[in-house]
Amino acid sequence: MKHNILYSFRRCPYAIRARWALLNTNQVVELREVDLKNKPVELIEISKKATVPVLKTSLNQVIDESLDIMIWCIERSNMHALLGDNNDKSKKILSLIETNDKVFKYHLDRFKYASRFNSEELETHQAACMKILLSLNNRLKESSNRRKPLFLVDAKETLADWAIWPFVRQFRIADINDFDQNHEIKFLRRWLNYFFTHKKYPIVMNKNKPWNKVNEPLIFGN
Repeated sequence: MKHNILYSFRRCPYAIRARWALLNTNQVVELREVDLKNKPVELIEISKKATVPVLKTSLNQVIDESLDIMIWCIERSNMHALLGDNNDKSKKILSLIETNDKVFKYHLDRFKYASRFNSEELETHQAACMKILLSLNNRLKESSNRRKPLFLVDAKETLADWAIWPFVRQFRIADINDFDQNHEIKFLRRWLNYFFTHKKYPIVMNKNKPWNKVNEPLIFGN
């Protein structure tokens, strides 16, 4: 196998953050866009979960957790500062990501896809999401007050920023006007805009046809 292979889905926030890490650490993969209603046998055979993203390395290692894929990218590229340059900072980074993945995502799904759950509780889940977003906004506000870059941990870009922004993007999509006009999260909006206006954003979010064996391999990150 010539390249590492990433099974992905364009709109999935877990897959987005995996692609973001791959691209920003200069890791080259063969990108296989998955039709979630018709998952390829090759994906199912290497991952019991068969949920994107899944990375199969050129050494046949299978990594099927997005955060693990991101850490693999960072360590492989020797960009360890993104993981925190001391133990306290690393704990802050992982704590923010844990809150995002375990708490924010839970409420986000029930807000964004209320019709699949209990639509009567939509506002409750929206409020729970906003509570977390406001806490992120306050962290960014502290950086702004010190005239430092707007990043979540010690005003430096880290794994936390990379791992969380795709989920904030999803929240925004649920009600774009309300998000964009919400002055309470103005620092968070500026932070998210950093990713939206990044030169690599269009590459990460490019629309690709579902993969099949017949087509030429799609090389991502080259």
